[in-house]
Amino acid sequence: MKRVHCIVEGQTEVKVFYSILAPYIHTKTGVYIEITPIKHSGGGIVKYSKLLPELRNHLADKDKILTTFFDYYGILEKHNYPKYKEAKIDQPNGKIGVELMEQGLKDDLAQNGINVKNFIPYIQLHEFEALLFSSEDGFEFQYDDEKVLRELKSIAPRYETPEDINDSPTTAPSKRIIAILERNGDKYEKVIDGDAIATIIGIETMLEKCPRFKVWVETLIAKIQE
Repeated sequence: MKRVHCIVEGQTEVKVFYSILAPYIHTKTGVYIEITPIKHSGGGIVKYSKLLPELRNHLADKDKILTTFFDYYGILEKHNYPKYKEAKIDQPNGKIGVELMEQGLKDDLAQNGINVKNFIPYIQLHEFEALLFSSEDGFEFQYDDEKVLRELKSIAPRYETPEDINDSPTTAPSKRIIAILERNGDKYEKVIDGDAIATIIGIETMLEKCPRFKVWVETLIAKIQE
């Protein structure tokens, strides 16, 4: 049986994806996906030199499909990721940049003699919390304060998709949630709130509203079914 492994940035993604992604993948393919945070990280991205051995070790298993879920805007120049300059310095479009960096990961691994046939790199344009804006239902379930709900609900309609929610490092989806809650005397508990909101929304709604996320999940399913 094929094995599938997804490397994510932290415990929030581990918790949420075991709640919504793993059951969905199993329903579609009969295969269980293992989800782990990046090694040598307390949460968040690490230098590419630390990630490379982890990718190499997984891809040494010819029967394993490996994928990732990293935050594009969390990858900084100091992390030394392949194609960083082309993606983030030479041009300003994040949607183009994220694809350049995904391809950069595959190209660099191949240049290091690593078989990338079963590697599906995925970098989320604007972090995991963008998915939480796929529906108002999750916010309504998790929060009772009408002012909090009004502010949270006002964000998504201003963008073409939830994946487009971000204008600067201070307006990333998680930063917006944190700011709104703190202004109203509450606190965003990333793992607890993120998991609860995502579970109420459901992965089907996220796939409907978030096109890049949908392509990633469908590509992963297709790979498993080969």
